[in-house]
Amino acid sequence: MTEISNPRRLLILSPPSHSQTVIPPFLKSLTGVLPETETGSFAGYTTHPALQLRTKYYAADVPVWVDEIPLEKAAQQTWTHEFSGSEARIVRDAIGAVAVCVQNHDGASVEGVKPLLKAVGEVKSVIETERGMGEVPGLLVLVGKVTAPIGEESENEPEDFTSAWWEDQLCELGLMEFEVVVWDPKGKDCDKRNVFGEYEGMRRVREVLETHEWEGDQHHDDDLEKTLLGLDGEQQGFELEVDELEREMLGLRFAMGREESGDGQDDDEEIKAESLEALMVRMKAIRDMSAELPVEERRKFAAKAVGEIMKEL
Repeated sequence: MTEISNPRRLLILSPPSHSQTVIPPFLKSLTGVLPETETGSFAGYTTHPALQLRTKYYAADVPVWVDEIPLEKAAQQTWTHEFSGSEARIVRDAIGAVAVCVQNHDGASVEGVKPLLKAVGEVKSVIETERGMGEVPGLLVLVGKVTAPIGEESENEPEDFTSAWWEDQLCELGLMEFEVVVWDPKGKDCDKRNVFGEYEGMRRVREVLETHEWEGDQHHDDDLEKTLLGLDGEQQGFELEVDELEREMLGLRFAMGREESGDGQDDDEEIKAESLEALMVRMKAIRDMSAELPVEERRKFAAKAVGEIMKEL
């Protein structure tokens, strides 16, 4: 069995109006650990314990990243533009799979979810094009009560929002490579299969993730780590240039392009400059406080601290 030392990340996405309901139980069931977040938002949540995958072929501790994408079309377009930009390349290089989690049978937000999936599909396509080989697995996880398995919808069940209905919607959006999984947080995970012989629920989610090759690019993985944690042996203290730090931090945070546009742009720039200066002070403090720790302890300490900063950006 191969030990994958530098696995790519699992990116979990959800609308802000759904995240507090779907993300905690999903992460608990998938990783065995409830998320620790006190901000009321999962935008840029990067400090969750890794997803431990163990198969007969490999073992990997897959880092988990969580972000929120609004249901508003303008915000989705901004997210797609920013995440597809050159500054986000280091983020795209680190992504191994994408899971979009939404509330099942939520008719009120479905018209916002469909373009959200389209936006995610576009970024996923960019990643696959840049990578040149292999697909980035995509999951649409419908969180809520399971009414009927795929292929077994009853005559009395509403046609809208079933698994089959969502598969048709994805097909119309040109997202045939997304896997639709219905998962009930209150249900019991078991070995039940649908009419196609596939596992259902969380068992199917894990099956999709386990069949993926998570091996990452060591060069990009090192860049990500060194930039965030300052673990480059040739670079002591806090020697990064202001503009470089700003580029990396804003490129790596997931809540991209969330600032509202309007008047007072000069005031906004002044506020951003002051915020960046405060950010630099905090980053220096993090590195100073962890300087004497062993590398592994330093990594954990810095990762948690940086994650808190990223959530505030």
